[in-house]
Amino acid sequence: MFDSNLGYQLVQIRNNKYHTHESYLKEFIYKFYSHNSRCCIKYIVSIKEYPQKLLTLDYYPKVKLTPKINSRDSIQDLRYRMLTKQNSFGNIGGTILDIMVDLRQRFDIHTWGFIAANLIYETSNENNKRYKTYKEILRRSFKDKYTVFGNKKNSAIFVVPIEREKEHIKIVKHYERIFAETN
Repeated sequence: MFDSNLGYQLVQIRNNKYHTHESYLKEFIYKFYSHNSRCCIKYIVSIKEYPQKLLTLDYYPKVKLTPKINSRDSIQDLRYRMLTKQNSFGNIGGTILDIMVDLRQRFDIHTWGFIAANLIYETSNENNKRYKTYKEILRRSFKDKYTVFGNKKNSAIFVVPIEREKEHIKIVKHYERIFAETN
């Protein structure tokens, strides 16, 4: 299912010079395109590196994301809403997993933290559908050299290399601060 990937490209590495809102050190920006019979959608993958070589990853389709004037939706809501309407997650997921491996090979950074966003009808972040799915996908994909565990309460998922497994409590505490500043 995740065997195939779409061609991707590292577009930019930006340093966070000012540290005004977020404490990340660098942002790695990748892009890839998903083609189907009706259209071609450009996806952006934003990977942020934090102190202690911790990483977060966000991805979204790059399309016009302006909410209607009287809408209660924010741009972030529209990103996730559009993402859930895409039925080709096999190729998209495979591409994102390959990007994670590419980043590890190029820059030797490979400790990941994710927040699984709610679907439209899910009212709480606790143990949502994406949390269950993403955690299982990551567990199966990184089973040899990584420990994958999560926190059901806030749908956080952690992918920690086996050599850093003893630091997992410290890593989770760092990610709690990261997730607090980004959400």
